[in-house]
Amino acid sequence: MTIPAIITCVIFIVVVILLIWQPVHPILIGAAIPALLAAFKIIDAKTAYAEFGNTTVVFFMGLVVVGEAFFKTGLADFIGGKIIGLIGKTEKGLILGTSIVGGGLSAFLNDTGTTACLMPIVGSMAEKAKIPKSKLLMALAYAASLGGTITLIGTTPHIVVNGMLADMGLRELRFFEYSKIGIPLLVVGMIYMSIFGTKLLPLKNIEAKDENRTSDKNPSKMLLVAIIFLSVVIAMATKIVPMHIAGVFGAILVVLTGCISAQDAIKSFSVTTVFLVGGIFPLSRAMVKTGAAEYIVNLLSPALNGLPPILLIAAISLLMLIVTQFLLNSSATVLMLPVSILVCQAAGVNPLAGAMAVSVCASGVFTTPFGTGPNLLVWEAGGYSMKDYLKCGFPLLILFWIVTTVLCYFIYL
Repeated sequence: MTIPAIITCVIFIVVVILLIWQPVHPILIGAAIPALLAAFKIIDAKTAYAEFGNTTVVFFMGLVVVGEAFFKTGLADFIGGKIIGLIGKTEKGLILGTSIVGGGLSAFLNDTGTTACLMPIVGSMAEKAKIPKSKLLMALAYAASLGGTITLIGTTPHIVVNGMLADMGLRELRFFEYSKIGIPLLVVGMIYMSIFGTKLLPLKNIEAKDENRTSDKNPSKMLLVAIIFLSVVIAMATKIVPMHIAGVFGAILVVLTGCISAQDAIKSFSVTTVFLVGGIFPLSRAMVKTGAAEYIVNLLSPALNGLPPILLIAAISLLMLIVTQFLLNSSATVLMLPVSILVCQAAGVNPLAGAMAVSVCASGVFTTPFGTGPNLLVWEAGGYSMKDYLKCGFPLLILFWIVTTVLCYFIYL
């Protein structure tokens, strides 16, 4: 392993420890990562902080403003009340309802966009039912990630995998081929969160921060926000414009139409999320660029040789799940797919089994807040710590691993 790769690994390990231990605020950690990487000349100092303005950050900020407009106009309260009228005020009912809507939408929309748009509605539902928001927001994030596994367009790694399969001369995975695995995963996740998951989450006193927030309950503004929101959703679904541009247009329109003031829009930005995305993205890319991630994967891949087919699929899935907890899921996919294809072909196993395992497991990020967009979005809003993700997400990770392994084995072998 090269010196830059070793330094990157050390920084990575220290970041993980600090995020779990939390001796300093996450904003300081996010700010320090690019500075350290640039100081050791692992990344270019001129572009060290470029990720603070990347499309993901812009997308977050745009949709968070639209979400705040949902609250300020009273639309979130209105929709939340209607949903509660249908499914009741029980914690299990709300978790299942949140999971069904979140998972269903994210199958056809971006999982991050789905989470951002539903957060104010879920928050309002929790308020009306007198259930801590921290119980529902984690369920929403997990459901959005699980729902993204259902179709080809549900999450970026699926599209990355199909492109790489085509380059390798292999059959591409079909649009609804993912549903055979994605739907069972969503169902398992819903059952787990409604029965066990939320019981593992500590009660967070985040409601106190919202005590001074008031909504206008203005019908005309509610209608305007609804129209703007639907326009953003249609733009994202049809890809008329890139998703982050759709989010920005949505944010601009809710301010220009008076649905929310510019001051309230600025206050809605999650500074912690911006700094963590800005810091974690260059660290993840440095892990790939320096060869550190590849070295770790190659170190472990010989252990896959000679395994029976079901154990081989289990090992590929587990390795991908471990890698994607810490790397950006698209980077982890690019790293792991060639390895999985090669070991499957060497073992006489259908390479599509390995490809599907890698593609689906890219969405199995439940134990860290920075592996996927949905987890990042609810982190500060839910008052969660790194330990909360680990405690609640680890059992779900094991269930996800078992279900994915079994289904990939029986469908492709």
